[in-house]
Amino acid sequence: MIIVTGPQRSGTRLASHIIARDTKLNYVDEFDYSINVEPNSVIQSPALLKAAVELSFTFPTAKFAFMYRNVDDILKSLERIEWYKDYITDPSFYKTHVEHCYKYIDLLKQQLPKERWFDIHYESLICDAYFVSDRSNFTTLQCFADKPVGPKLWRNDDYFKSNTG
Repeated sequence: MIIVTGPQRSGTRLASHIIARDTKLNYVDEFDYSINVEPNSVIQSPALLKAAVELSFTFPTAKFAFMYRNVDDILKSLERIEWYKDYITDPSFYKTHVEHCYKYIDLLKQQLPKERWFDIHYESLICDAYFVSDRSNFTTLQCFADKPVGPKLWRNDDYFKSNTG
């Protein structure tokens, strides 16, 4: 099992699809995750970062992939899709959130044995066939169908399905 996590908009979905494809493991979206997940899975979930310590004990052989992306690029992406804008209006939230995520990852890396984690840098994914350079049409109907977190459509899983054959 590999849990791919990091701040929202850092590239966890793309990295998870690539890892699943290359390892032949099952891709599991964060909204499909449950404690009964198959051990041969790649779980994409920025939300599970908050539970990484618990998960490290629950799944003692799981590896954690920590996603890194330039903070300014994450902030631009969060702004573009208006992530959290429906309930958090403080302009300093995005930067505070991203910085906190990376500080927490640093703490996790001190606690987890080195063989249990690895880093992925967003820039390393650019040459992959799954990479989409123009995301201007991606927005954010993420989470729950009855409570959209923003306008239009963000999750473009149809793109990944069309490229996996």
